[in-house]
Amino acid sequence: MDDALTGIRLADFLERAGAAFRRADLRWTVAAGNVRINGMTGSLRQRLRAGDVVQFDVDGLTPRPASGRGLPGVLFESASVLVIDKPAGVLTVPDRGGRDEGIHGQLPTLRPQADLRIVHRLDRDTSGCLLLGKGIAAARHFDAQFRSAAVQKTYTALVDGVPAGDTFPIDAWLGPDRRRPGKVVASSAPGPGLRDAHTVVEVRRRFMRHALLDLRPRTGRSHQLRVHLASIGHAIVGDRDYGGQDLLLSMLKGDYKLRCGVVERPLLQRMFLHAQRVEFEDVDGTRVDVLAPLPDDLTIALQKLDSYDGRRR
Repeated sequence: MDDALTGIRLADFLERAGAAFRRADLRWTVAAGNVRINGMTGSLRQRLRAGDVVQFDVDGLTPRPASGRGLPGVLFESASVLVIDKPAGVLTVPDRGGRDEGIHGQLPTLRPQADLRIVHRLDRDTSGCLLLGKGIAAARHFDAQFRSAAVQKTYTALVDGVPAGDTFPIDAWLGPDRRRPGKVVASSAPGPGLRDAHTVVEVRRRFMRHALLDLRPRTGRSHQLRVHLASIGHAIVGDRDYGGQDLLLSMLKGDYKLRCGVVERPLLQRMFLHAQRVEFEDVDGTRVDVLAPLPDDLTIALQKLDSYDGRRR
């Protein structure tokens, strides 16, 4: 065993060494006496020392299931439009290399006869409402609504720090970051390659070190919400591209102690940004208002934040 892991518990060591297997199976094989340390039967809480030899048989252990990608849930459907609940971690359109087709690659399966068209985008790690037009005429109708800002979108975000105001605008010009291809920078003044961008922010809830916000973009620039919030010092939690910090238990729990050899895992594995609501006019003139419930990972992160935040007040 590596010297750096001296003092690590056997249970934690097995999770590192046997990451390809289910945790429950690893613990069961220890309880069954099938894990040996220097030839002797080991126990879950036993701490290891430099030079210890740990042996266990992988036969009978169940590999972790591959993360399959199912079809997204449908939030609303009419003759002209489909609004789906895009999961986090899925691209909207194919990547440049064509290796990941994202939602675009699922369109023929979602509604084989509908000729679904993507009319706007969500970032890979943003979940929630994604609007798809049925056929070219519907796609043109919704594209025109997005271009004229007739579609009203509301996002939910958890950010670092606590803004002073309850409701306020962010007006900053956005353009490509020349030092980081694919990323965006904000400017307080117009300039070459910059486009005006407007976001309305409403603080829904304040915590000790974070705030839960409702965001209403009035323009649709790339990475607009992420860059706007970062530009005022309140980056979205987990958004590492724009300075967002991970949500860690050690930040919330005053007496938190990390066990030797264990790397702290964030309470949330992606940025906290969710397309909560979309309001638009359907092709037939009907006004449509669609809500996407907060996904389980964001709900659990909020519950943990609320629990530990309350203890510190």
